[in-house]
Amino acid sequence: MTADSLLSTRPEPARRGVATASLATLVVGALTIAIYLLLPDNAQSISYVLIGLSTVSLTYLGAMRNLPRGERLPWQLFALGLLGQVAGDAIFAFYEVDLNREPPSPSVADVFYLAGYPLLAAGIFLVLRRLGAQSGRAAVLDSIVVFGGVALVQWVFFIDQYNHIHFSTEAARVVAMAYPAVDALLLVGFAQLLVGPGGRTPAYRLLLLSVALWIVADEVYGLDTDGYSGGSWIDMLWLGSYVVWAAAALDPSMRNIAQADRRQLPRLTKTRLSAPRGRAAHCARDPDPRAHGSPCCARLCDRDRRCDRRGPGPDAARRARPRRRAVSPRRAAGPSGGRAGSASPRRPERTARRA
Repeated sequence: MTADSLLSTRPEPARRGVATASLATLVVGALTIAIYLLLPDNAQSISYVLIGLSTVSLTYLGAMRNLPRGERLPWQLFALGLLGQVAGDAIFAFYEVDLNREPPSPSVADVFYLAGYPLLAAGIFLVLRRLGAQSGRAAVLDSIVVFGGVALVQWVFFIDQYNHIHFSTEAARVVAMAYPAVDALLLVGFAQLLVGPGGRTPAYRLLLLSVALWIVADEVYGLDTDGYSGGSWIDMLWLGSYVVWAAAALDPSMRNIAQADRRQLPRLTKTRLSAPRGRAAHCARDPDPRAHGSPCCARLCDRDRRCDRRGPGPDAARRARPRRRAVSPRRAAGPSGGRAGSASPRRPERTARRA
């Protein structure tokens, strides 16, 4: 056995072991959440913090085990962001268990909660940047447009309503408005992950699911007018997000989470729609249909060659006119005037809509 074969076969048991660890995390996490719902109030508060701490540890461990040193930063930011949430949960539990009352608003718990969101969003945007989805002026403009739309929705449904609700202090009102604002960061990151070029590996899907669970829990919590009560199904969503995030970090496919999938391309853009016209133009110009690999063009070119051997017929001029139109610069290049396929796949799409 050669050294190359040894290197290629040795990591397989480790990969299987880590994949088993990811599946075990999901199973054990689901059972733990089910048990959590059956516990009394004080035990629920303590177990909530313990579940969060264990998932943060597993997230950090998965990043250290599966990734080289230069690629760990997004997952380390995920672990730090989750740790901020767990720290807020611990302070909340301290007030409930030891002081037998809810924390004031605002409190130190809000500082940790709010500090965790930018870290989670930064980790998502780093993943997107390494995928190539966050580079260039067009990507920045896309992010600004998406953020503007998300911020408008958050303002209409969440932030603006706090102007009409009585708060004990203005600081409490500002903190209440801050939560939908930082949720907008996660919503933008989730939207770009959902349509991004990342390969749909198990770790990528688990990351999408964890962010989705977190956003749904936050949005439902903001819309809930009856008040929050511990041990509700909203807690299940938050705890489920913790568990799924840890499972994503432990899955071996997270090594390829920052590799773009070239099949994930925008559909029906002007560049794609101009490809058949460009191929037809090349077919008319190039007598060898194998150069562009089209059976239809091959049959057309064979028919033209047979007609050329017979000599020009009465309809030769009629056949020549479409061919001249097909090879004109504007038809071959597409409506944008450039070479076919040279423009950005997103920008021509907006041009087509205006047209």
